[in-house]
Amino acid sequence: MPTSSDSHIELQPFDLYNRIEKIHNQPAAAPDNIQAKYIQLYKVLEQACYELTDGVTFSFANLFSRLDYICKEKKMTPSDKYAIQTMRRNCKTAMNDDFQPVMEEYLYDLRAIIRFVSLAYGEDIPAVLLPQIPHSNRPYKGTRLSRIPYLRVSVSSWDETHIFATCDNDEDPFIIIDYAQSGYNGDQLYIRDLLVENMQLNLLDVRVDEDNHYIPNLIIVHPDYLIDISSLAACFREYGRHPLNYFINKIKPKPNTSPILMGNLASQFLDDYINEEKTAPVNYTQTLKKFFASSALEFCTCPIPANFHEQAQAQMANIRRFIHEILPHNIQAFDKHKTLLEASFICERLGLQGRVDMLQKDFKVLIEQKSGKRDEFNNRHKEDNFIQMMLYQGVLMYNFGKATEDLQTFLLYSKYPDGLMIEHFAEKLFRESLALRNRIVVNEMSLGEGSIARTVEELNTDLLNERQVHNRLWNDFQEPQLQEIINTLKRCTLLEKAYFNRFFTFVAKEQILSKTGGRTDSTNGFSGLWHTPLAEKIESGNILLGLTITDKRRSSPDKGYNIIALDIPQQGEDFLPNFRIGDIIIFYSYQKEPDVRKQILMKGNILEIKPDNITILLRNGQQNKDIIGKENDVFAIEHDYSDISATNGMKGLYSFLSARTDRKELLLGLRTPRRDTNVVLNGSYGRFNEIILKEKQALDYFLLVGPPGTGKTSCALRYMIEEALTEPEESLLLLSYTNRAVDEICSMLVESGIAEKSPFIRIGNELSCDIRFVPYLLKNSMADCPKLKDIQDKIARTRIFVGTTTAINGKLHLFNLKHFHTAIIDEASQILEPDLIGILSARHNQQNAIDKFILIGDYKQLPAIALQSEKESRITDPLLQNIGLSNCRNSLFERLYRHSEESFRSILHKQGRMHPAISEFPNHTFYYTEQLEPVPLEHQKGIMPYPDFTQPQDNLDRLIMNRRMVFIPAEAPNIATYSEKTNLNEARIVATLLEHIYRITSEGFDPNKTVGVIVPYRNQIAMIRKEIENLHIPVLRQISIDTVERYQGSQRDVIIYSFTVRNFSQLNFLTANTFREGEFCIDRKLNVAITRARKQLFLTGNPQILGANITFYKLMEFIRIHNGYIETTVDRFCKGEFNIPEYETDWDLQTENYELPEHFNRMFGFLVEQPFQKLKERLQLSDTYIRETTAYGRYDLKSYAEDGKQTESMTTADRNGIYAYLYMRRQYCAARALFETTGNWLNGSIHNVSGRIVFCDLSFENGASGLAFTDICKRMSHLDLVYLGIYSTEEMKRMSKALFNTEEYKCTACIYYPRLGAVPPQFWNSHALLSELIIFNLSNLFDRISPQEARSLAQDINQLIHARPLNHYVTIYRDDAGTRMNNHTYNVFCSHLTKELRPLNEQMPLQGKLYYAKNGRNIPTDETFLYEIRSNQ
Repeated sequence: MPTSSDSHIELQPFDLYNRIEKIHNQPAAAPDNIQAKYIQLYKVLEQACYELTDGVTFSFANLFSRLDYICKEKKMTPSDKYAIQTMRRNCKTAMNDDFQPVMEEYLYDLRAIIRFVSLAYGEDIPAVLLPQIPHSNRPYKGTRLSRIPYLRVSVSSWDETHIFATCDNDEDPFIIIDYAQSGYNGDQLYIRDLLVENMQLNLLDVRVDEDNHYIPNLIIVHPDYLIDISSLAACFREYGRHPLNYFINKIKPKPNTSPILMGNLASQFLDDYINEEKTAPVNYTQTLKKFFASSALEFCTCPIPANFHEQAQAQMANIRRFIHEILPHNIQAFDKHKTLLEASFICERLGLQGRVDMLQKDFKVLIEQKSGKRDEFNNRHKEDNFIQMMLYQGVLMYNFGKATEDLQTFLLYSKYPDGLMIEHFAEKLFRESLALRNRIVVNEMSLGEGSIARTVEELNTDLLNERQVHNRLWNDFQEPQLQEIINTLKRCTLLEKAYFNRFFTFVAKEQILSKTGGRTDSTNGFSGLWHTPLAEKIESGNILLGLTITDKRRSSPDKGYNIIALDIPQQGEDFLPNFRIGDIIIFYSYQKEPDVRKQILMKGNILEIKPDNITILLRNGQQNKDIIGKENDVFAIEHDYSDISATNGMKGLYSFLSARTDRKELLLGLRTPRRDTNVVLNGSYGRFNEIILKEKQALDYFLLVGPPGTGKTSCALRYMIEEALTEPEESLLLLSYTNRAVDEICSMLVESGIAEKSPFIRIGNELSCDIRFVPYLLKNSMADCPKLKDIQDKIARTRIFVGTTTAINGKLHLFNLKHFHTAIIDEASQILEPDLIGILSARHNQQNAIDKFILIGDYKQLPAIALQSEKESRITDPLLQNIGLSNCRNSLFERLYRHSEESFRSILHKQGRMHPAISEFPNHTFYYTEQLEPVPLEHQKGIMPYPDFTQPQDNLDRLIMNRRMVFIPAEAPNIATYSEKTNLNEARIVATLLEHIYRITSEGFDPNKTVGVIVPYRNQIAMIRKEIENLHIPVLRQISIDTVERYQGSQRDVIIYSFTVRNFSQLNFLTANTFREGEFCIDRKLNVAITRARKQLFLTGNPQILGANITFYKLMEFIRIHNGYIETTVDRFCKGEFNIPEYETDWDLQTENYELPEHFNRMFGFLVEQPFQKLKERLQLSDTYIRETTAYGRYDLKSYAEDGKQTESMTTADRNGIYAYLYMRRQYCAARALFETTGNWLNGSIHNVSGRIVFCDLSFENGASGLAFTDICKRMSHLDLVYLGIYSTEEMKRMSKALFNTEEYKCTACIYYPRLGAVPPQFWNSHALLSELIIFNLSNLFDRISPQEARSLAQDINQLIHARPLNHYVTIYRDDAGTRMNNHTYNVFCSHLTKELRPLNEQMPLQGKLYYAKNGRNIPTDETFLYEIRSNQ
């Protein structure tokens, strides 16, 4: 079972202090650079806050609330809270163009962030920073306002009448809210029952009394969690308005009834009459045909009453009369040509969003249409309809300042000839509606924290029937329907209940985070639209500004103007829009600052996007094209949000509870899947025969792991379909998570000829479908079906249906009409379990809608996207753990695969993508148990990547010609850029490589096949594009430069990966998708990146940052060992002026290549080399494996021993023996080189003490440094040397003892302890009688211990020094990884080490060299190690 990886690197206070000091002093602060410094300091503050709240389970609406939480947790003073919140506000202000820098304010803010780091982490402010900041915090300003229209606050505490809160306000940061006096007649007192600490509140229409108490007219809780107005109105039922009505509506199956169809058809009539042209009058037949084409499936699966057309024609006639006669003649303000259809709003102040049917752009007339019944008994509106209308009025009040008396609002009941009803605002009902909204949101938040069990337990029809009605409607219809839902929730087994509860909590929390914001990025979450500063939106490419309309047209004659073409103005040189074709977007005009809360919004999708123009399709076209915008209007586009995934997940979980018992037991692992071994194949599929037969014999489910390049879609999926179609009655449902993956399935069906013999139907729409497959869409497939019966027959005859899981979840009524023998789900490892469970639980009549399902995926590639962390989504219930559930983020595919028998699963081993030189690393690091093999195809056989190119111009050409995997080190340039998500040096390297690859591939260059570039950040894409432009090679503009996520499923002959990372926070982002499987650390993102390459892979990044992660370190070492690591400067690389390593294979494993004394050679050969060779022969170990199993020299053997990971074939002692064989010779030589080349300090230290030395060896080296030190000391007379070995494992202790017991070393007194703290005080006391030299050897240690262990070690050494000050103490730090070392933990150690131990040289750490014994062989002359020596004298 995979477990979480410990790859996360904790941000340390010294990291933050160093970055702050660098920002402040490079260059020196001045009025012309303060703005840039503020922006950079804001990023430091953001990263610190995210790190400090890592593991906190509840969500934060914005940085204000996150900061407020940290300040409370760390018990900061009001003065410090005020200072840091003001600093945050000033940073946001600095992101505006009109920012006015004030040096005094900036210095106060610098102090604020430095104080914040000190208080949050409990670390003193470095002495170097203290003189640069003011001695005290900035003073309070105090409020002078008596009335405030809007205020955002965070709850600190409360009593029966008052709320004590922090306020996002400069003038009064800590306020008292008198909610007992708020509102009308104490109608805000109910808030008391909803309050929790840190809750965000909006205070509206606030007056400040003489006691400086804040008294709001309205209080809105969790305002960033927007509730849809129609969903809120739907909670007002004839029997009551309980908040749990909202919960019931979320989980119950989506209905498909004739009244719903009638409502949608009536809306179509309204749209058509608003868009009607005199030359083309609305026609019932045409409108029905158009509606029927888009809703064919709904018509086919819904009982249609005999008088449906009669009712529809009556509604049409009524609507025509309202639009053409009643409104124009009776409502003076009505103007059809100023009417917007489906205008949308976001009202953050009220915590609402909505879409109104008709609104005049001048806000004079608002109309909401209803096709159903009004209250016929009283001849008035229905309450829920009126609530909806009134909330729209409230939005116009609070968003646009429109008085209700200036707005004419109507409910249009189109069922009735006299159905136009004018409505007026009702203040009391409006306030009650918002109170219900607040209760609903608090309930939603509690569901995200795990209250679902309690909620279901309390749920009953009496609770919902607040008005205690007992009429026929309640008794015969409403109560039985509610009771059926409640029974489904309650009448289930303990395991089913546990399953539902845990996954419902997970989905609810995902929905909360998607609305209010994720964990580590302010742009995550829909509320980022108003919380993310504009400059940050621009940087991340999440907004397009300054757009002007160039064209408006209709997508068809019967539509309004719905296709809008816009010009994109020239942006900053590092700007790249984060938009794609098909994205759902918000489109609005603006004048000064773009703000979705202050505009009428139109929604749609992107049809086309280019660097200088964009075309969008509005969901609702407009009759008057001028109403969309005029020539001089300026527009913005931002991302829209859809919670369809959460909705589908919740409905799917309810569907699971209502599924057949046999299906529930199968999915829960309570029933063993069945198979029929008598089944045989009807076709022949070559090397896939065994897998296809195994799949066919499985009767319930089959699981197939398809690693990269193994042909899971092009071959395995195809052959499964072809074999299934040999059975005459077989019908197939083919699914995947993404539209791109579904396009690939469609392409396979067409290109293989399957579609010609068995035409398929695709569920979806044009925007989500490749143009090649639009004819296969459902509505287009039904063009030859004039009657309902024809459509039903065609659906029944069609054997293959294709779609995304989202599309099918939205059309589950398909199963009312169609039964499927098999569902095949591709990319199943990218689908969260709740997204799939509803489909697999669906029924056809009383049977399972799907007999058997096949899941195809690879859990070692990118998983499903989840906003919750691994820790938050962890499953702790033993009931669920027993069926293989460990984490809600894992896919159903992964769970079933790990707990299924071999008969029901297979792995594809033959890969036809990567050349073996590329696949070797992922094969040993990620797929060791699977062991992928080349097919081999032609490109996998060659030795050289470009055998036809024979005329290299420089060494860069030669490198490209002769290496399959290359790493080029590139530190970030020392330039203060706006974005940390770029690296100019890497961009230069990428462009240079592209230029040379283009020339080498010559006429065969294909931008879609030859080369692709992968980066983690979109900002780096822009920087690389800019460098490409400088090359003036037009075809290079067409190559794909994208993120790993976008590249999954793709391949190129050559892949270039620019890591871009500049700090450890970014490294954490890069390694977030990592888990541990046994002894292997699986980095899913890196796996996908590497395995996109067919022939060649180039990587470039900062080794000092990347080296902090063990997997990246192993990758760099693997490439170095294979002569692909190029140590040179960026300039020399780009000029081709560097040396290409040409060293012998495994040269570092040959003893004769090291300058070793003869006695060491003998000892090493007998105690290390001979046992290793026997082990290697016994276990048939490859050289790559033995390096991998020791993590290329950075293996934590202690962790290995503690976790009990040894196997029958490989013990901890074996591992240690391999480690010693691979690295001890180099460690000995490096240590000896260090002692010899820096010998002056050693000689001087020995002369200044009594001649007694304690060599305290804390290293991870089996005593190699101690042996080298002993050999050095042999040259000196009158020395008394004690070797104190602090061993990590018993195996290291035993080997060290054996080495020191040999003839040459047994004269050295040796003592061993498991940790420094275990050394008895008597030992140290005996070595403190006279002044002695105490050396702490810390070599090759810090990349194997945690920051906490480093901190403890520093404290232990500090205690020894302070307790026995007479001794001379020295620490020796050496890392043989050189520039690839992980120095982060060593920096933690140094930051806690006593200042008495100072570096011998201020420039330390320095580079040292160990020299090899070349003997005329092709090996390196030398190798670099880094070292630092600290001393208290």
